[in-house]
Amino acid sequence: MSIFRSYRRAIFQVAIGVLTLFGSAGLITLSESSPALASTAIPTCSSSQLTMSVDGGQGAYSAAGTQGVAFIFRNISKRACSLKGYPKFRLEPSSYKGKLTKIINGGGGIFASVPPRLVEVEPHASASFGLDYGDAYNQGNDPSAGPCMTQSATAWLPMEPHPYSVPFTTALKINFCFAGFQFSVTSIQRGRVPKKV
Repeated sequence: MSIFRSYRRAIFQVAIGVLTLFGSAGLITLSESSPALASTAIPTCSSSQLTMSVDGGQGAYSAAGTQGVAFIFRNISKRACSLKGYPKFRLEPSSYKGKLTKIINGGGGIFASVPPRLVEVEPHASASFGLDYGDAYNQGNDPSAGPCMTQSATAWLPMEPHPYSVPFTTALKINFCFAGFQFSVTSIQRGRVPKKV
């Protein structure tokens, strides 16, 4: 009887030892891999890290009644950051005789429709998105200036770390009546100019 107990106790101690060994190996693996995972994560860009400008303004990109404007985000900070998705975009003024402009996500006019991807923006590097619109709508019925002419464009980053981030605003003149009140923005992409069709 005592031999049986000793045998059972020995097996129990071996099992505990094996569990402890595998448990420690698992803990070591986790503790070693965690810092590596944390170090590869690129933080989301905040508005304080970037500036926004317009590449060429109206007429810079055009083809057969379709116009495009490229908006450039430049990383002015000393740290890399990332962006993904479509910016929220607004034109001012944006209505005429009760009709409002419509901003849709996509592209396909001058700038290609590219699915949103994570874009890493290194210090002093750039990312961009495009604005597509037609300029041959309603030219006979709507004014060529004044109430149909935008004065500015405002963009918000698609991923914000907190609700107090400041939007970007730049001067921009587009006749939104001639554009048929409809505009398309592309996803944010790497480089100074988004991919063209």
